[in-house]
Amino acid sequence: MTRMIEALSDRTRPFADIAQPVIVALGTAGLTGGTMVAIGLLADRALRRRRMH
Repeated sequence: MTRMIEALSDRTRPFADIAQPVIVALGTAGLTGGTMVAIGLLADRALRRRRMH
């Protein structure tokens, strides 16, 4: 059971790393600013992945 939870944790960690700054941005900058930050973060991640491949 512990191995299954650790594997699940390893798979969800990248999503948590993306979501955390978005949640902070939504709380700090409000809905409009947070949405723009979220879009920017997602676009940045997508561009980084394309450059790596």
